[in-house]
Amino acid sequence: MHLFFVLLNFRTLGRLGARINWKHPSVLDQLWEQQPFARKFDVVCGSAVFSKRAVLLNFAVVNPEKLPVYLLGDDQIAEQIQKLNAGKAASIYRFFCKMSGYD
Repeated sequence: MHLFFVLLNFRTLGRLGARINWKHPSVLDQLWEQQPFARKFDVVCGSAVFSKRAVLLNFAVVNPEKLPVYLLGDDQIAEQIQKLNAGKAASIYRFFCKMSGYD
């Protein structure tokens, strides 16, 4: 399931990840480390090649309140997060995450 939504938002997630890495180099690694083992396993099995993008998608769409506040102060990062949340795919992704307990 994650792989489909990551591929659907591939460019936006790439831009978001690149901007975060440029402004705050270790934040994506910290977000990845905050994930429980079961969630890491689920993400890696679902989209092994794009695991960090899948975690970034989950934080940006399902759990934006868990993102560090200083990230949202950057206009380009905030714009990419809004873009990820704007479409119908975001509401479908949130629904599937809630149903599968991945929220």
